[in-house]
Amino acid sequence: MLADLRNALIDRLREEIAGWDLQPVHASIFGSVARGDADASSDIDLLIVRPADIAADDPRWRGQRDELSYAVKRWTGNALSTSELPEADIARLADERPPVVAAIRADAITLVGPDANRLLREKTT
Repeated sequence: MLADLRNALIDRLREEIAGWDLQPVHASIFGSVARGDADASSDIDLLIVRPADIAADDPRWRGQRDELSYAVKRWTGNALSTSELPEADIARLADERPPVVAAIRADAITLVGPDANRLLREKTT
C-alpha cells in the first residue's frame, strides 16, 4: 500500500511539472521518499535545474514552484524541500561533489529531463 502511495506521488509530481509553462531542465526526487523509507514527518526532497534563460526571480517560475510546494503539502501533509540549481552550475556541482550529489546519485527518481546520474556525471578528461 505504501509503495502504491509513493508511486502515486511520483506520478502526480511528473504530471504537475509536465504542465508547467516554464519547463525545468531536470527535476527529480531524492532522499527518503525516493528510497521508499520515508515516514509521516519526512520532507519530500526535490532537485530542480532551472534553464539558463530563466532568471531565478522570474515571477512565473517562482509561481509555479510555489504552487507545487502548496500542492504537495495538500496531497501528502509533508513539506516539499526544493533544491534549485541553475543550469550553469551543473558542471561545478558534479566536479565539487558536495554530499547532496552522492544522495542524488544514490537514489534519485527522475521526474523530468535527463536521468540525474547522467546529468551529474563526472567530467572525463
